[in-house]
Amino acid sequence: MINVITIDTETLDIKPSAVILSIGGFAFDVSNYNETKANILQVAHDQELAEYSKFAFYGLVNTFDQLMMSRSVSRETQQWWRGQGEEARLALEGNREPLETQLLNLSSWIAQHREARIFFRGTDFDGSILEHAYRMCGMECPWKYNGKRDVRTYIDAMNHGILGHLKDHQPCFTVIKHNALHDAMNDAEQMAVAYQLNGRVVVA
Repeated sequence: MINVITIDTETLDIKPSAVILSIGGFAFDVSNYNETKANILQVAHDQELAEYSKFAFYGLVNTFDQLMMSRSVSRETQQWWRGQGEEARLALEGNREPLETQLLNLSSWIAQHREARIFFRGTDFDGSILEHAYRMCGMECPWKYNGKRDVRTYIDAMNHGILGHLKDHQPCFTVIKHNALHDAMNDAEQMAVAYQLNGRVVVA
């Protein structure tokens, strides 16, 4: 049973009004590491599955339309992107859809998993940016205002840690940093491993 969704975004600013470059999401059963790992490996192996499948969502967003909507870009974030690896930049190449379209696609994908809790790596960045985008587009956000959960808090609670991630964790796939889907899958795997180490579910 899918009970957790992890979501990540890549943007051109750190404000809630940021231009969104890409949205990635992964749906999984936090109590079933073997299944989670198998689905991650399948998606990582076949990029077409990453675009829109039961377990994975990946959408590139048209930036020009967002600039016309007065969404924001920061010089610092642009400079930061120039310093990232080629693989991260290549992950942003492809067919871009309007913001409204990708938000609708994300909502439709989330709706397949009505019992799942929505997790972000921190509740004040990716989730806030997406909520701002939904409001700007006059669309209903697919999670409640108090429905965001924090990946870092979950991992620390399950692992009695303070890092927000599992120390020395080796992902089961080759992670491209700042690829929104890869980051969401990496968070999902760490949550499943943390559950396995602890032996109890904390998703409420």
